[in-house]
Amino acid sequence: MLHLVLAEAELEPALPSACDDIPILDAYFHRELLNALPDHERRGRADIVHQCLSLCQGSRLNRAGMLRTYVHTRDDKVIEVAPTARVPPNQVEFLRLMGRLLDGQDVEGYEARSMTFRSLMDRIAAPLTVAMSPDGKEVRLADVMSGRGSVAVVVGAFPCGDYRGPVYELADVSVSLGPELLTVPAVVSEVLCAASKPFP
Repeated sequence: MLHLVLAEAELEPALPSACDDIPILDAYFHRELLNALPDHERRGRADIVHQCLSLCQGSRLNRAGMLRTYVHTRDDKVIEVAPTARVPPNQVEFLRLMGRLLDGQDVEGYEARSMTFRSLMDRIAAPLTVAMSPDGKEVRLADVMSGRGSVAVVVGAFPCGDYRGPVYELADVSVSLGPELLTVPAVVSEVLCAASKPFP
């Protein structure tokens, strides 16, 4: 079983002064507003979560019942995604769905709660936790995960910088996919492929 954690995701409600039609802070729709916010270079990137969830939900690993996906946000909200959850293909539709979810409304296939990253990892309680990082060890991810019944893999769901919470502290190993910096969805794709090694 792979427990995939999209950590410190830049997914947060838009400010009341922002566009009412787009309830989640977005770098395209709210670019003028973002420039006035701290950490503006990182924030407003719900598109990263959207792309990653689309990959996860459509993967063979998920269809085989061997994937659990979690989104941990900068505001210490944790979204647990059911294997059957639908990810809207349209970005705006996804933002509206996440807006309803973070507003406390029921959204089929998704459950949101306040929870720190540490509490989430305690709850998952995987025997092996891998943190994906450009500064990690350059080893084959499939080899690291091989023979493990359950593995938690943490991928930073932000566009730049590094983890700010206790990710490295809680990880058993930090792994790099090589010297070339990859996008977050590309890293998630590599993780899904490595975890799918038993498949023909």
